Amino acid sequence: MATLPAIVVPPSATDARRSVSMPLVTGIALLVATLLLRAPTFGDPAPFLDEQFYLLVGDRLLHGAVPYVDIWDRKPIGLFLLYAAIRLLGGQGVYQYQVVAALFAWAGAWAVSRIARRAAPEPAALFAGLAYLLWIETVEGGGGQSPVFYNPLVAFAALATLRAIESSDVRRSLRHGFVAMALGGIAIQIKYTALFEVAFFGLVLAGLLLRRLPLAKAVGWTGLLAAAALFPTLLAWVAYAAIGRGQSFVFANFVSIMLRDTAIDGKTGERLITSLGHLAPLSLCTAASLWQLRRSEAAVRRWALFLMGWIGAALAGYFLIGGFYYHYLMPLYVPLAVGLAPIAARRPIGIGFAAIALWIPLANLGWPDLASHRRSREQIEKMVALLPADVDRGCLFEYDGPPILFQLAHACTLSRFVFPDHLSSRVEQDALGIDSASEVRRILAAHPSAITIGREADAKRNPRTAAILFETLRRSYWLAGSANFEGRTIDMYVRR
Repeated sequence: MATLPAIVVPPSATDARRSVSMPLVTGIALLVATLLLRAPTFGDPAPFLDEQFYLLVGDRLLHGAVPYVDIWDRKPIGLFLLYAAIRLLGGQGVYQYQVVAALFAWAGAWAVSRIARRAAPEPAALFAGLAYLLWIETVEGGGGQSPVFYNPLVAFAALATLRAIESSDVRRSLRHGFVAMALGGIAIQIKYTALFEVAFFGLVLAGLLLRRLPLAKAVGWTGLLAAAALFPTLLAWVAYAAIGRGQSFVFANFVSIMLRDTAIDGKTGERLITSLGHLAPLSLCTAASLWQLRRSEAAVRRWALFLMGWIGAALAGYFLIGGFYYHYLMPLYVPLAVGLAPIAARRPIGIGFAAIALWIPLANLGWPDLASHRRSREQIEKMVALLPADVDRGCLFEYDGPPILFQLAHACTLSRFVFPDHLSSRVEQDALGIDSASEVRRILAAHPSAITIGREADAKRNPRTAAILFETLRRSYWLAGSANFEGRTIDMYVRR
């Protein structure tokens, strides 16, 4: 009896299935890790100060407020449009923005793993993605800070740039280049510090074109690539100019940042030293990876050079913006997490490097810190309960405190300067385009129903605006109660 021939799967088909399944496993593992890390914070209305304000601006934008005109900040309009889109998901916006931020964090980790895969096997690429997720959590990246949203865009722009380098076809390289610049342009409209990394990608693409095309064509295409990166920002400026607010847009987005005095609290050096300590573990891993790749094949050496340039661009953005606040480190963790992969793949020493890179942030996070987030919710609920019933008509003035109160209590505002630091901090006193003391007097003359202020003054507190406020509080307000926010006591005053 004849036997049927054995069915043999060609190796190429097996490899193809494996090439699909392994990245899928990595993507699922990173998604599970993202949800495990972030789920304990879901529903906490006040994990970090900035994102509470972004949610407020997004909400007020949907109700007709014009950023930089009716409610002021210096972040790009793209960030506020993103939060406005999140508000369309319903609810109070807290769960919604935190879930969306978690998906962006996962996308960033996925992009990190795909870039790392070009120089390391899949398990090491997974370690790189996990490292990204863990390390951004250590620098206020567990919620909806702006780098959580723009880091994935920058990472995918880096991946597109690498694909442009790898392709031997000029047209395909150009397509990848335009994808990189378009993604970079959107990232810039979420936070302008992305400009440094996007500019680096643009220089890499320009160099590529100069090597492959005649000079005139290379210059022409480079100009178009630059235009793709600048288009979202130019579009935003044109939109504001069309409504007669072009000057307001330019001042808020490009001028005011240069007028801040970030060294005024005397802690800039301390923050810098602490920040460098935060960077040290992954920097060590990346240095080890680059050292071992120095004799690799040409394509891997090009990858390593690209990574070095990318890290340099991210460092330039970190140092040039100044202040050295911890969440400014998040963009650096994208290329540094990528840099973990090659050394993590080397046995047996790689296990040690991977363990260091992953254990240090996890140990410092104290995960899952459910009690802390429960206390945060309780304190915010306490503050909302202290607000008078007419705060939606009589308005709230937050000299210091959590901006989420405006959102949860539907409180109206009396000034376009709603973010507490803008009127209470000496860092901002010359950067607003107005006299902060005069603005505080104007607000108080409107008799807000409630006022919040931190009991513990720090070195940044503006003595002029504080003196004006305390005089009014003594004369016309009574202390309704207090709550804890970010380790400080916030007093709630209600009008007599």
